[in-house]
Amino acid sequence: MAFGFGLAWLHYFASGLEWGWACAASQGGSEDEESPPSLGACSQESTRFLERCGRHEMIPFEQDNLQAYSLLLRIEIVLRECLKESMEGEFGAKWQKRIPGDLLKKVRMSQSEENKPQFDFLRLGPLYYLTFGELLQLLQQELGRSVTRRLGGESLVRQLENLFSPRNAICHSRSVSRVGLKAVEALYGQLESALTPEVMSRLLANPDAGLRQVDAARGLARTFEQALYVVAELPLALPIPDDYERVTAQFWWGEDTLAGFHCACVEACVALIVEYNSLPVGVAAVLPRQRLVETSNFEVHLREALSELRKVAQ
Repeated sequence: MAFGFGLAWLHYFASGLEWGWACAASQGGSEDEESPPSLGACSQESTRFLERCGRHEMIPFEQDNLQAYSLLLRIEIVLRECLKESMEGEFGAKWQKRIPGDLLKKVRMSQSEENKPQFDFLRLGPLYYLTFGELLQLLQQELGRSVTRRLGGESLVRQLENLFSPRNAICHSRSVSRVGLKAVEALYGQLESALTPEVMSRLLANPDAGLRQVDAARGLARTFEQALYVVAELPLALPIPDDYERVTAQFWWGEDTLAGFHCACVEACVALIVEYNSLPVGVAAVLPRQRLVETSNFEVHLREALSELRKVAQ
C-alpha cells in the first residue's frame, strides 16, 4: 500500500518497540531520560538477537525514528479507540457491523489472510485492520465526524495528512527527519490537549484486541459441555455462554471461513437453550422440558456444536 505501514506494523509494534529501545539502552542512555509510556523491559529474545547480530552502534537517525514510531503508534491507537467508543455509544454491542461495507470487506479479507496458526497473530478489533488512509477516510465520513470535531476538526485532518511522509519514511527505513518528528510530536500534543492525559492513558491501556476465535470457541465449548452433562436430568435451567453477545458481535462471526467453525450450528444450540430456559418451572413443567429435549434432538445438536467448536478450540 502506497502510504500504509501494512498490517505487520500493527501486529509487531510491541516487539519492534522493545527491539528499538533495547538498542538505545545499549548506548548507555541517561537514567534521567524518560522511557515512552507503557513500554516493557527489553525481552530476552531481543537481547539475544542483538548479541547474534553483534550490533552495538546506533544508526545515525535511529533515535528520531524510534521516537516518531512510538508516538505514531499511540496516535493511531487513540484514533481507533476514539472511533470505537463513538460507534459503540451510538450503535451498541454490534457497532462493528456498521463499518461501511467496502471497508468491512477489506477488514474481513485481511483477517482471512492471517488465519495462519503458525504465526499466532493477535486478533485485533476491526478498526485495526484499516490502513492509515482508510482510517482518515472514516474520520471524514458521518460515522467519524463527532470524533474529528472532538479532536480538533479540520485542523486534525490536515495534521493527519501531514503524517503520510514521516510514516512512509519509517516504514521504508529512511530518516523521519527532524521536521517530520516535529509534525508527529505536534499532533500527539494536540490529541493530549483535546482528550487530557488521563483519557489518553485509559485509551492506550486497553486497545481493542477483540476476541480470538480460539478463545471464543473454548468458552462456548465449556458451556455446551456443561449443558450436555446435565440436560438428561431436565434441570430448571441450562447454562448460557457468558460472553455470547460479545462473541456474536465480532466481525468474523457468521463468516465460517474466518471463524473456523460453523456459526449457525452454535446459534441453533443457544436458541434451544434459551427456549428451554423460557419454559415454565414447577412440578408440572417437567413434561414440557422433556418433550423439548426429545423432539428437538437436543443432545445431538449439542454434540454437533461441540464437534464444530473443537475444530479451533483444541
